[in-house]
Amino acid sequence: MDKQTLRKLILTALFAAIISIASPISIPIGAIPITLSVFAIFLCGAILPPQYAVLSTLVYIAIGAVGLPVFSNFTGGFQVLIGFKGGFIWSYPIMALVIALSVRIFKKRNILSLTSGMLIALIICYTMGTLWFSYVLDKSFLYGLEMCVFPFIIPDLIKAAVAIVITLILSKSSLLKNQI
Repeated sequence: MDKQTLRKLILTALFAAIISIASPISIPIGAIPITLSVFAIFLCGAILPPQYAVLSTLVYIAIGAVGLPVFSNFTGGFQVLIGFKGGFIWSYPIMALVIALSVRIFKKRNILSLTSGMLIALIICYTMGTLWFSYVLDKSFLYGLEMCVFPFIIPDLIKAAVAIVITLILSKSSLLKNQI
């Protein structure tokens, strides 16, 4: 195994750990709490190459599925993944992929590549999460939007802005040089 591959695998494991640490911290505001999981996913997709970003999120999901308390409110287990919050968690690999692909398509980490990737990723998260929430609870899509999207738009845009700033700062360091 070459040094670059080993470095990417270490960063992948590190991001699985970061997501696992950030996600349980939550502020309950209704059926869906505000957490730092989306922020961690933004950073994961912005920093890791596409396949490693997806792998990192899948490791996080697997850790939670076996019962470790890495989901919101320190919950774990497969029941969370099929419960009304599951659609949001299942969107994480796709979100990370979209952000990482945006960086790759633009061939650099800049405000445009990161903002476009994160906005598209957020739309995917909201869509998958709200559809699943509405299905599991047998509620209307509008009800799902009221519970799962509208209260989160501003906080999630703030998370994206902070993730972009952190990524741009890290991009100037040797940590991310030539890593697209």
